[in-house]
Amino acid sequence: MFMNKRGQGTSAANVAVLIALIALFLLIYILLLPEADRERILGTDKEKAEKEVTGAGEVLLSEFIGNVGPGDKLERKVHEIANVNLFTKEESGLITLSENIIVSKGFFGGRDQNILFRLDNPADILKAELYLVVDSGDGDLVIEINGNEFYRNEVEQGQIRIEIPLGYLTDSNNLRLSVSGTGSKSYSLREIKLMKKEEINNRVARRTFPADAGEKADMVRAIMRYSVFCDRDEDKVLRVLLNDNLVYSDVPFCNLKEDAIELGAGLFKAGVNNLDFETDGDYLIEGITVKTFSGGEKLPEYFFILNEEDFKRVRRGLNEVVASFEFSLKDKRKNFILEINGEEINVDTTDDTFLVVLSDAAEEENLIRIDAKNSFEILEFKVVLE
Repeated sequence: MFMNKRGQGTSAANVAVLIALIALFLLIYILLLPEADRERILGTDKEKAEKEVTGAGEVLLSEFIGNVGPGDKLERKVHEIANVNLFTKEESGLITLSENIIVSKGFFGGRDQNILFRLDNPADILKAELYLVVDSGDGDLVIEINGNEFYRNEVEQGQIRIEIPLGYLTDSNNLRLSVSGTGSKSYSLREIKLMKKEEINNRVARRTFPADAGEKADMVRAIMRYSVFCDRDEDKVLRVLLNDNLVYSDVPFCNLKEDAIELGAGLFKAGVNNLDFETDGDYLIEGITVKTFSGGEKLPEYFFILNEEDFKRVRRGLNEVVASFEFSLKDKRKNFILEINGEEINVDTTDDTFLVVLSDAAEEENLIRIDAKNSFEILEFKVVLE
């Protein structure tokens, strides 16, 4: 019997070694496969991520441009704006109002207690309670605030909580404690605290940036770029105003990518400019920049539109927006800045065709400019949806 068990143990060990060797051979085999086959076997290939753009697809824009060359450069100034956090939340707090007080009533007079305290933004308080620690007492304890009685009862030794009607609270408050009853009565109170739950909100935020008289006078356009982060279920409208002029009002796309707003030059002021953000929701706005363009010649402009469904698919990475260039000469250098919605993409190539993916900067309504750095000819410029 003993020998049989040992034999079983040896057999199990041999099987384990065999399994390990098979796993090793499989690993080596997979590592030696071509990358595409290896990702398909492992299930890690991401068709969209690995797909090579071709420039073929639904044509959104097609133009014969012809000869282009460098003109006077537009002067650019970038104003970096501090992050904005807009939110509404509940917060609880405990305030000590008084300690170790006596409230009494006798045949020849009594001693009431008046406790004064202030509240910031009483309209934002959602709930208020008095927290009392009673060492001893006899009779009815009477509590008023700002002349409004809200509690009258006999209190036993120990701890009690008494809710205060919110309508009785103001910025400056007088809490009055007294005793009622026949004969001599008194209360000894070790602690009196105010427990409050309030709504803390930051629904409006202002940021400022300067524009000197020269920048304002020569300005031809401006772009504001920013990223919005929030809970995916957030559905409140975000409003953006420049010097009290509404430039954006919509439920923003959250946690996806940068957004851009084109700002009219006429909305700016020489001096301090106010940029206001308003919402009833919870939004964190980061990477805010205002880029102004002034002077020089106006660059050629081209427009294309994405419908709502295509725009959503591009945002989710299901489709790509691709710019396709066909040039007249191969081996000649073509150097230019392709600007889409204020975002600049540098192109420097000697090929006779060139593709640029524009998905990260694409919006529903899109403005493209081509700023050539040398002279060359563009036979055809297309934007397609792949």
